[in-house]
Amino acid sequence: MDFIPSNRSLPQAQLLARLAAERTHLLLQFEGEDEAALTNEPIIGQWTAATLLAHLALNDAHAADQLFKLADGRSTAIPLDAVGAMPEAHDAALQTQFAHLTFAEAVALSQKERRGFLMALGRCSDETLEQPAPRGWTTQSYRHDAEHAVDIAQWRSSRPPTEPSLRVIHHALLRPLLGLAQQEFLALAALVPEEERNDQTLEGDWSLKQMIGHLVDYERLAIVALKAVAVGREPVYETSIPDFDAFNNNHAMAWSDRADDEVGAYYRATRRALLLVAEALPDEVLARPFAAPWPETTTACGFLLDMAQHQREHADSLRRALNLPPLPPHLGREA
Repeated sequence: MDFIPSNRSLPQAQLLARLAAERTHLLLQFEGEDEAALTNEPIIGQWTAATLLAHLALNDAHAADQLFKLADGRSTAIPLDAVGAMPEAHDAALQTQFAHLTFAEAVALSQKERRGFLMALGRCSDETLEQPAPRGWTTQSYRHDAEHAVDIAQWRSSRPPTEPSLRVIHHALLRPLLGLAQQEFLALAALVPEEERNDQTLEGDWSLKQMIGHLVDYERLAIVALKAVAVGREPVYETSIPDFDAFNNNHAMAWSDRADDEVGAYYRATRRALLLVAEALPDEVLARPFAAPWPETTTACGFLLDMAQHQREHADSLRRALNLPPLPPHLGREA
């Protein structure tokens, strides 16, 4: 299963998983809001959702710059006060600079700068990241997300609650949310020794290979559903799921006999196919209700959000199996 990172230390894995979990939590606070609200309505002072994401992006870029300098042995080029977020005066200038950014553009900017930040982290050793300044840059990133997630939740608290069976989120957030959930899961999966990924019991009677196959099973169902609604049809599933445990255990057994390379190929190909069909769906189709393979009504957005949630649930299973500390309560994950 070569898609799982190798040679990842425990501190690295926990940090990457926490960064992904906090950013996911922040982005999910935007659920139910449309382009006009996310681009134009103030959340904190004059910050809109779009300019707030740009603000987070530039803080990631600031931290990445310092980490790259450390990794390159240029610590003398780092200002003595370069710890944590950028100064407020700089933020005020950036707020003006990005005032006309659309929400989709802001999401793209935040994705770009987060990739740079993760690349910088990958260049640094554990010893480097344990130094006070680098530790401040990394922890500030996820604490910053947590702080602004609260701001967004407060902004949305006056809105009507979203209907669970008719979930909608801005289309620009779907790929990032699916990617973040996958990043979190794979960061923790990397902690399972390669020689134990087929045999070590991690969840019930399941090995890591069976857990990954289980994720594939549900993303395949999502592809069936999304392809049908894309052409205006009600999905027709090969099987319905009245009993999750029976469906899951029956399919998990089949994955145990597959070769590692085959499981990895299915995992990568299924995710690629899911993203391709999701990105082609217009907004009105993403919001159209249809029957899920289990006894519920959902939307394309809702199904995709469920797939991201599914990876997060199994990331939490890995935390428990590996005796890692749970995520903090404000993320609501253990519930």
